[in-house]
Amino acid sequence: MLQFIARPMRVDDLPAVAVLENAVQLDPWTHAQVLDIAPMLHTGEYIGTVVEQSGQLLAYVLARTMLDECEILSVGVAECMRGRGLGKQVLRQLFEQLPTDIMTVHLEVRVSNEPALKLYQTMGFVEVGRRKGYYAPVPSMPEREDARLMSKSIHPETTL
Repeated sequence: MLQFIARPMRVDDLPAVAVLENAVQLDPWTHAQVLDIAPMLHTGEYIGTVVEQSGQLLAYVLARTMLDECEILSVGVAECMRGRGLGKQVLRQLFEQLPTDIMTVHLEVRVSNEPALKLYQTMGFVEVGRRKGYYAPVPSMPEREDARLMSKSIHPETTL
């Protein structure tokens, strides 16, 4: 059986990240927006992780760090691979490579995205607020949608 490998994202992963982002997100970043983070990847401003199998990118997370906080910007898992623990694996890899001064990780998630909500709760995130009408309408959801604001405290003694 082939193993899933979680590792830090490299600049040469960004084209595949952009393709997966476009395939799995309701309102994806453009290809150019994903590629534009290349100069900032791993500089301390942006950080990313991927899960791959046999060289094929199957999951990713992109995040931004500032001072003692991290904001998860986008998480994606190939639809054919959902339910196999890749979301947990890519998030665990992110937590492992966060700078040691990061104390809190934040994210937003659509209120209708129950699978993501379940994943984030399993990983220790708690809802800390809502943003009314945060997400713009998309063809499958013609109304604006609220975002759940979630946070997770990170401490050196925390294990996942």
